[in-house]
Amino acid sequence: MKKFSLFIACFIITFILTGCSGYEELNNLSIVTAVAFDKEDDNYVLSFLIANSPKAQTSSKEGEAKTTVYESKGKTIAEASKSIEQIVPKQIYLGHINVIIISEDIAKDGFLKIADWLLRNPQTRKKFYLLQAKDEKAKNILKIVSPLESFPSQSIATLIESNSETKSIATSITYSNFISQILETGYDPVLPSITIKGSVKEGSNEKNLETTEPESYLVLGPLAIYKGDKLKGFLTEKESWAINVLKNEAKEVNYNVKYQNQDISIETDSLKSSIKIKNSNNIEITISGVGDIYNINNKIDIQNYQEINKIEKAWSNSLKKDLYKVIKKVQTKYKADIFGFGNLIYKNDPQTWKKLKNNWNSKYFPNLNIKLKTNLKIEATGSLVKTIKEDK
Repeated sequence: MKKFSLFIACFIITFILTGCSGYEELNNLSIVTAVAFDKEDDNYVLSFLIANSPKAQTSSKEGEAKTTVYESKGKTIAEASKSIEQIVPKQIYLGHINVIIISEDIAKDGFLKIADWLLRNPQTRKKFYLLQAKDEKAKNILKIVSPLESFPSQSIATLIESNSETKSIATSITYSNFISQILETGYDPVLPSITIKGSVKEGSNEKNLETTEPESYLVLGPLAIYKGDKLKGFLTEKESWAINVLKNEAKEVNYNVKYQNQDISIETDSLKSSIKIKNSNNIEITISGVGDIYNINNKIDIQNYQEINKIEKAWSNSLKKDLYKVIKKVQTKYKADIFGFGNLIYKNDPQTWKKLKNNWNSKYFPNLNIKLKTNLKIEATGSLVKTIKEDK
């Protein structure tokens, strides 16, 4: 008991002696929470979103910005980083980065050209979210303030997390995930995109926080398609959703089915895809899931088993049509194996892969014969036996 009491006393003393010292050290750092990469002519433009620390021996002024964006140019990322260090009054700390935004110019030129700087920096944790700027400079994304979060970086992180859970259009991809996909044999990566609705000037003004209807805000866009480490284009939102279903990354799916010239909404959080390699030219994908009807605007007897079977068939046919359409687009327009079919062949039949790998994206992947199968069931039809229209 005495030993335990002595331990507690030592812990309290240590905490008291080190607490103020830690505060002073933290107060002398410029903590970077997000980074943006752009290109202008032959120069890299590096932007740091820095959290403003409380001023020493003073209280924060009302309306004082909680963050500041510093930017600088250089022939290399390292040169641009050194230039920022010369204008930021405190020591830059990169250990709390949670978002990286890359511009379209950077992405088209090749992500690996900037990846080395991130990889070699000992402070970065390599687990931050990575997003593709769309129709906007990456640095401008960092300037948009949100009434729901103190820091733009946290707003972006929350946006990607909530959307990946509910809409299944965007998926949360970290730096480590993205690098792994680039380096993986027979696999091309994708990134979620982000853009600005409204003007940068209005969105970066602190008054944007004071209105019930913000003038500008950030929006997650469709998936960006990469071939290796280079951006090739963007899908639509519907196509992005379909890709995530095929890649088994759709967590919650709301799907509208046309049945008897009416829309029926089916909700499911259990859609699963499985890929089977028949041979080097034939792939079979099975989509399985259980859905609930939660919106129906027609006089359809949803208690009738045969009627439900017909709706299930309509759901299956419609879903396969959407999936086939996006598969063909990725095969012919982008020729980027974002599904990892080549990777599966490589793992299952290395000898065959040796014969295919040099021409995989240009010849074999675009001509793959892909067959879709579905196993879809409707489990619940809602709490009402009849629709509201029928009860009138």
